[in-house]
Amino acid sequence: MDELSADKLSAPSTENTGLLGWEYKLRATVALDEGNTRNAILYQTKSLGASKQQKYSQASRQCGDLEDLIRKVIKGGANKGQPPSTTPIDYDDLCKRCNELPNEWTVIQIAKEYTPLATTMVHEELLRESTPIWLTVFRCSDPCEGAPFEPILIPLDAPASRPGAKYPNYFEHITSIPAEVRNGIVSTNESAAASETLADRLEAVEQQISSAVQRTIEWLGPWANLFVGKFRSPKDQKLESEIYNAIEEFCVHNRISRSGQRLVSLVARRLDLLDEYQLFELCACEQLDLEDAKVDALYTLLVSLKRTKFREAKDERLNCYPVVLIVDELLDVMPWEMVHPTAEVCRFASLSTLSELYRAHAKRIRNGYFTLAAKKCFTIINPDKNLDKMSARLQMYYKEWYPDFELLIDQPPKESEFGDVLNTSDVLIYNGHGSGLQFMNGETMLQRDINCVTFLFGCDSVRLYSNGLFTEMTGTHMYYNAAHCPTVIGALWVLTDLFTDIYSMLLVGNWIPSTNPAYAKQNIASLDTVAFKAGKWQFNKQSSSAKLSVRKHSNLLRLMGDCRLFYQLPQRIRCALVCRGLPAINEACI
Repeated sequence: MDELSADKLSAPSTENTGLLGWEYKLRATVALDEGNTRNAILYQTKSLGASKQQKYSQASRQCGDLEDLIRKVIKGGANKGQPPSTTPIDYDDLCKRCNELPNEWTVIQIAKEYTPLATTMVHEELLRESTPIWLTVFRCSDPCEGAPFEPILIPLDAPASRPGAKYPNYFEHITSIPAEVRNGIVSTNESAAASETLADRLEAVEQQISSAVQRTIEWLGPWANLFVGKFRSPKDQKLESEIYNAIEEFCVHNRISRSGQRLVSLVARRLDLLDEYQLFELCACEQLDLEDAKVDALYTLLVSLKRTKFREAKDERLNCYPVVLIVDELLDVMPWEMVHPTAEVCRFASLSTLSELYRAHAKRIRNGYFTLAAKKCFTIINPDKNLDKMSARLQMYYKEWYPDFELLIDQPPKESEFGDVLNTSDVLIYNGHGSGLQFMNGETMLQRDINCVTFLFGCDSVRLYSNGLFTEMTGTHMYYNAAHCPTVIGALWVLTDLFTDIYSMLLVGNWIPSTNPAYAKQNIASLDTVAFKAGKWQFNKQSSSAKLSVRKHSNLLRLMGDCRLFYQLPQRIRCALVCRGLPAINEACI
């Protein structure tokens, strides 16, 4: 590594290849080794979605004259002299893109470091390779107002192996979740099915997901507090200000840098979420690089602040603005939302995708949320005509709860019809296999300008897949987002229809008010799910003081956080559904 220089490496390829990302990851690693943090952040950020930025760019998809193209190919000059299809991004432009994002957002990137074996591995091996991870904080509650804010890089060692566990390797553990869920639901091994009941297999799946989440939280240690968004309530903001002032005084007195002050302050915003071991981890971390006496002094201060400032028990639900996660494709299968289940969390594949989608909808984003009045809603139910029970249940639900919704039942939409729905609806709700992209050619979708919030309640609807050795992973949601669909809600793995139906009703039914006057004061969360499974529509009797875990709200991400605490549903459902795109608010529900 000493012989390499980030600036001396050959120019990145302009071809549409998955190797682009690995070239940038290599540059990032070399830059960090040289002590150039800015370039390390820049190249790691450019590495995510590098080839997809070309694939989905307008320039790459422009259709020229076919005969002219054939002549160029015959002459061997089709690619000669052509500039790269993506605009180069330098560090200043990176910071500009970050600064234009809403102040309410906390933006964090989670990415794997470069591995020298990358070009010799297939995707499954890359996913499981034990590699350090970089956390990059692009936007946050800044404790050093007045001083210019730059992205903060926090390199973390790979999670420790756990000998004796089913999956000692952390990355193998999280990567196995989709396959384990599928095998738990449908066993293809007759002997296993004979000795192990369905309930046993599903319980094992629940345990595995819980274990993966716990391993993630333990590995993040104090940095888990970075995933707490900006405080919304004046009370929390006042407490945060007191914490910031105390830490600033300590850092000035002990001559700790501004970057160190920022790191400590960001973690200390919720000291009540950390134990004393995690507090010591923060004080002794490599990023602060403090001498022993200062480590002890800082630890004493944080323990004192936790005891004096957080005496009152905090609500289980976080009251914070959105956390926007930019997640490396190699880490995408992990349910990062479960680090703080009630946080408002949305995901993007790259900063470029985030920036482009924000710019496309900036005029409709207020106070950090994409705003719409969800009045024109279109629902597709069971287009493959092989989920009869689901179709019957959802028909009953929509006809009772939303009698004026437009429904397409037990038949696939024509491509032109599907395109019109995407272009003219406020909300599209898809209930069936897959993601709906089977009804429209991907290139045709990319030519759309989609403005509707889209719910894809199908198996693996927003899961990433690999298509070969040197290609980046892809998912159908990327086509939706590339066509400027502001928000896509979908699943990371296989689902089961009844539980998914209940989840979809909880989420949509509390986000979009019922259009049936008979249910104006009713909450869909009190629906009798046992009766619903049997095809009957009735509600449980509850006292007025009964507290429902999922309540009506205009904020979609807040509702998703509430649904993650709806313990009547299995965890494999609650944490499978994620948001790919912008935080959304339904003005019609305010």
